[in-house]
Amino acid sequence: MTTPVPYFQTDDVTLYCGDCLEILPHIGKVDAVVTDPPYGINYEASRYQNARFSGVIAGDSKEFDPTPLLSLSKETVIWGGNNFAHRLPAGGWLCWDKRTNERADRILGSPFELAWTSKRTRYKIKRLMHGGAVNADGRGIKRVHPTQKPIALMEWCISLVKGETILDPFMGSGTTGVACVKTGRKFIGIELDPAYCEIAKQRIEKALADRKQAVA
Repeated sequence: MTTPVPYFQTDDVTLYCGDCLEILPHIGKVDAVVTDPPYGINYEASRYQNARFSGVIAGDSKEFDPTPLLSLSKETVIWGGNNFAHRLPAGGWLCWDKRTNERADRILGSPFELAWTSKRTRYKIKRLMHGGAVNADGRGIKRVHPTQKPIALMEWCISLVKGETILDPFMGSGTTGVACVKTGRKFIGIELDPAYCEIAKQRIEKALADRKQAVA
């Protein structure tokens, strides 16, 4: 097998552009996996009210198989685990409560989301307002991915796992990587779509520059 060449690399961050199933065998064990993969629900952003994106999520047209992710680390967090729970071993659950009111629920489509975690005794809730169709990280900050999670949410996930190096095999726009930079963890990210890989690179570069400036 040909060793994959990083799309972007620093001392603390390594990004790959390609199929994670082909790249993961070259990475080996990591301290933790924190990821938001395709849920297997045939998501199409353009069918939702006030959608700012068109098209579909790559790989979302068939049921997601989490099996390749389960042997990579001692600690794992997989968002959307309720959609393929029958393929997961016994574990705990994280809940993102994004409810503001019932009217907002109708706009957002879902008042909460669930993540499976490999730690059986972990049941926690993060209450964090969702930015809806316009943004994920606050007013005036545009979304760059149709299923983009808030940076604060991924920082919370990372705070719950131990170890130095975090892997996200379904990196998307790089939110997990930005959260790792902001919290002092090392990050390995993999993304299939070259356009999103470039967006992730740019967002992570900015986070690295902001961190460097803060300690200067």
